[in-house]
Amino acid sequence: MSDSGLPTSTGTCGNNCADALDRLWEYLDAELGAPDAETVRTHLAECQGCLEEYDVDLVVKTLVKRGCQEAAPDSLRVRIHEQLTVMRVTLD
Repeated sequence: MSDSGLPTSTGTCGNNCADALDRLWEYLDAELGAPDAETVRTHLAECQGCLEEYDVDLVVKTLVKRGCQEAAPDSLRVRIHEQLTVMRVTLD
């Protein structure tokens, strides 16, 4: 538990839990290179606390994906693209 009384989101093995948890979303999104993905995968296989965090994050990711199936209207996409283009030109 943290000082605030909320559970901490760290593993229980003490072996690079912070590193594994920092990369968990990248791992879930398959954004890690093979060596880094293997490091996280190995850690999850050895650490029950981090594996539980992985399970929770996987459920959250699945629920968000399920709730975000609706496509934006073309007019909204065009407006967003135009605004981002203007912002990019303004910042350059």
